[in-house]
Amino acid sequence: MSTLEKLKAKFNEKPIPNNISFDEVERLAKSYGCGVVSGGKHSKKIVDVPSGTVIPIPMHGKYVQEAYIKELKDLFAEIENRNKGGV
Repeated sequence: MSTLEKLKAKFNEKPIPNNISFDEVERLAKSYGCGVVSGGKHSKKIVDVPSGTVIPIPMHGKYVQEAYIKELKDLFAEIENRNKGGV
């Protein structure tokens, strides 16, 4: 299992994990074809151009908060469906 596959498995654990770092989110977002934009010194934005989705993620502490992980899970699921020819 590649490190990216392990990261995807960790990201999709239930309940929503609360130990995912900003670097891991950035790596995952890029693997799904999303852009990562720095929104200043305290936030990053995950951008999916085809859907027009922008998810701002405030950087407080070492890990991404669960609410943002949930939003990212929804976005990544939407991208997977789109890439498979789904809705």
